Amino acid sequence: MSSDFSVTHDDVDAIAAWTVVRAARELARRLDEELAPLGLTPVGFGALVQLAAADELNQAELARAVGVRAQSMGSLVESLATRRLVARGAAPGRGRASRLHLTDAGRELLAAAWPRVLASNTWFPDGGESVARALRPFTTDGTVSARADGLA
Repeated sequence: MSSDFSVTHDDVDAIAAWTVVRAARELARRLDEELAPLGLTPVGFGALVQLAAADELNQAELARAVGVRAQSMGSLVESLATRRLVARGAAPGRGRASRLHLTDAGRELLAAAWPRVLASNTWFPDGGESVARALRPFTTDGTVSARADGLA
C-alpha cells in the first residue's frame, strides 16, 4: 500500500512542539555534562532545587514539580536519600505520604550546582529571558496556565 504523504525537513522544523522536544533533549544532554562532575543529573538538580524552593514536599508533589512520573521519582529519592542530600520526615497521620526536605549536604551540593546551571542561560542570545518567558506558562500537567497571556 503506497501513500502520497511526503514531508521535508523544513516541514518538520516548522512543528514548534517537536522542535521544543528536540531542543529539550539536547539541552538536557548539555546540562548533564555540566552537572556530571558533581555527581548530579538535571532531574536530580530539579529535585534538589524544588525542595529548596518549597522547603518540603511529598514524593508525588516533588515529581509534579520536577515534571517526571511519580513512579520514576522513587528511585531518585532513594538515591538522594542514600547520599544524605534529602531526608524523609514523618508525616502526620496514618497513611499519609512522608515529607521530603533538603539536608545541609543537599544545600551544599545545590549551592555548587547553581552557578553551573545558571551559566546555561548564556547558551541563549538574550540570556534565556525570552525562552523562559515563552515556556513559563506551561504547567507540568500539560495544561496552559492562566499566565499564558494569549498563548492558549
